[in-house]
Amino acid sequence: MAFNSLLPASSFNGLESSDDIAVNLDRLSKSDLEKLLKDIDEIKRLAKNSAEVKNSIALKETSMQENRRLAEANLALEPQFLAKRQDLAETYDRLAEAKSEYQRLKAQIDASGTNYSPTTILAVLQAAHAQLEEKSEKLADDFISKTVGVDEFLREFLPLRKLCNERRLKAEKLAEKLSRGQPVASSRPTLPPPTYRDLGRMSIPADNSKPLYPGFARDHFSLRNPDYGFKS
Repeated sequence: MAFNSLLPASSFNGLESSDDIAVNLDRLSKSDLEKLLKDIDEIKRLAKNSAEVKNSIALKETSMQENRRLAEANLALEPQFLAKRQDLAETYDRLAEAKSEYQRLKAQIDASGTNYSPTTILAVLQAAHAQLEEKSEKLADDFISKTVGVDEFLREFLPLRKLCNERRLKAEKLAEKLSRGQPVASSRPTLPPPTYRDLGRMSIPADNSKPLYPGFARDHFSLRNPDYGFKS
């Protein structure tokens, strides 16, 4: 009988289609084992039907299904991932711009701290006060000599006096702090208009029989009068 005729679908000379290869091989005779060694297809069939190979195949299929599921889930998240990545890139760009702006402003502040120390600010305030004194003196002289009318004088004099008082007080406070050694925050000063001399020191020439502007050049020029002689 030919050897191939001894290979039914379910057995090989007593070799059952069992999952346990070792048990099946133990049942074969020496001659059957020699014949099995020459039958590659039968060896493949036995290996394929073994429990180990079946488990490996099942595990492979399970792993492939899980990988496919994860891949589909990742693909579903791709639009959200791309949007988040774009947001991250834009946030990084804004951070870089903010850092650059911070460095620029810090450099300006450092430079301002050097160029505008409290001592420098005090000197600027004092110089501005002196300038305002000169401008106020000229305005008073023009008023007395009738070069400036009363309306123009009132319009310019009151703001100058108010600003002069503010600058004088600031300069005095700053000088007091510096003399006491108290810390003073450096800041860039705003240059004020020139200061003035007290209007109370103004006098009308004695040779004039009448005041230049009746009702104005009276005792209201006194600095003790808070309305400075101008009634509302």
